[in-house]
Amino acid sequence: MKALVFHGPRDIRYDSFPDPTLTSPHNLIIEVSHCSICGSDLHLYHGDRIGPFDYSAPQPKFCTGHETIGRVVEVGADTPSYRVGDRVLVAGGAGCGLCPACARGDIRRCSGQSPGVAYGISPILQGGQAHYLEVFAAETAAVPIPDYVSDEQAVLLTDAAATAHFGVRRAGMREGDTVCVIGQGPVGMMAAEIALALGAERVFTIDPVAARRAQSEAFGAESFAPDVARAAIKDATGGVGVDVVVEAVGLASTIDESIRLARVGGSVSILGIVQGSTQSDAGGVPPLRRAQGKTVSIHAGIANVVDSWPELFTLFEAGKIRGADMFTHRFSLAQGADAYALFDSRADGVVKVMIEPGL
Repeated sequence: MKALVFHGPRDIRYDSFPDPTLTSPHNLIIEVSHCSICGSDLHLYHGDRIGPFDYSAPQPKFCTGHETIGRVVEVGADTPSYRVGDRVLVAGGAGCGLCPACARGDIRRCSGQSPGVAYGISPILQGGQAHYLEVFAAETAAVPIPDYVSDEQAVLLTDAAATAHFGVRRAGMREGDTVCVIGQGPVGMMAAEIALALGAERVFTIDPVAARRAQSEAFGAESFAPDVARAAIKDATGGVGVDVVVEAVGLASTIDESIRLARVGGSVSILGIVQGSTQSDAGGVPPLRRAQGKTVSIHAGIANVVDSWPELFTLFEAGKIRGADMFTHRFSLAQGADAYALFDSRADGVVKVMIEPGL
């Protein structure tokens, strides 16, 4: 098959790669119809780190990508929920599927022999920016796509929408709260839309890109450029600050700003993948002295994905969230290197790119 293959920083190539085969009766093989590039994929692209993996160092070749949907072409013997031809969305990562945590859908706490946490960040779990993907533990880490969910929405449900939902819920947002989302990439934009759908009184968003600010304003957020945001939001909240801040960037400056914008006793949820440079620049992330002084609760983590699906499916079915116009550019798999370069550049109004192997 053909796939996007990691050869090193800024060197993701459209390349030949062995077809996947079923390695467990709990798995599926899908033919990929749509996949996308996540902001965390840019850490590979930049030669940064994700968990134990240092992408500035030599790595074995592997297929990239963890935002994938497709149709089943081969079914493991222990996957009774699936038939060949089913349209399926795949969580961005998988556990063993057999331990008590996986049985609860709590993949992040897998205690079994997990094949890996995320697809497409190492050879442990090959990624879905490819013609075919082996889906691990399909009964717990994938789901047939309901008819009312579009292809675009299904791709968002593999990670971006679930991560956004995780951030909003983990921060303890309640109906009537004021919320600020820092960063209006795909995850931040979904977080703002979800906060409004769940009853936030006002949602403020911050991003340096005017087109992204306009897009979040279209679904009801109040958006500001970074240089004016703090003063405007403090003014809008009577100098108090907001109840909840969702940080979707991962920089020292934006984490610090999150704590500045939170009210006394407020809550901050950090979704941006924190890099080593962020930690050293901040002198310790987060800036705990300010957080302690304001009694701000700080939440950080990686979304489990699957436990967000029930509420997100309900919100999509009711039309309370849409993820509209999120995918601003489309590419074939053969154009994958161009897709990465554009997404990294933030040029041409790009918010998120869709890759369709069948094009």
